[in-house]
Amino acid sequence: MTLWVADASPLIFLAKLERLDLARYGVDTVCIPEAVLAEVQAKPDMAKAAITTAVRTWLTVRKVNNPQVVELLSIDLDLGEAEVIALAKTLNAHRVLLDDLDARRFARRAGLKPVGTLGLLLAARLRGEIPSLKIEIDRLQLLGFRASPALVIAVLQEAGEL
Repeated sequence: MTLWVADASPLIFLAKLERLDLARYGVDTVCIPEAVLAEVQAKPDMAKAAITTAVRTWLTVRKVNNPQVVELLSIDLDLGEAEVIALAKTLNAHRVLLDDLDARRFARRAGLKPVGTLGLLLAARLRGEIPSLKIEIDRLQLLGFRASPALVIAVLQEAGEL
């Protein structure tokens, strides 16, 4: 059984692109910690509605049971990211959905395999589910998504769009 733990950012941006389904492609269970749900619910927008619907159908909310780890991670990460990493370690998650570079670094050091919004979009492009990764990245950036130009170029090259 494949299990992923997701942070708010990838879910929010995928919801805004109306591609929240990409967060669960080929995955048996996608979990979010309580702090991520709180972060999503704090923003009254269309992403909140889509994610709330997902929580009622396929997205599982889990309590983090190791507050000391969360407290340590929260020194350098926001609460949602810290809970994602702590929960993923507890559940032996196959992947963590994280966009923040520092959080991804922490996840790797903890032995986790992070993937972000761009990685999910790239996989969808390689499967032929989206016609243009560049168009999706442009849409993301209009929504406030930030990624280094070098990363965007690398992802577009991997998709065969550069």
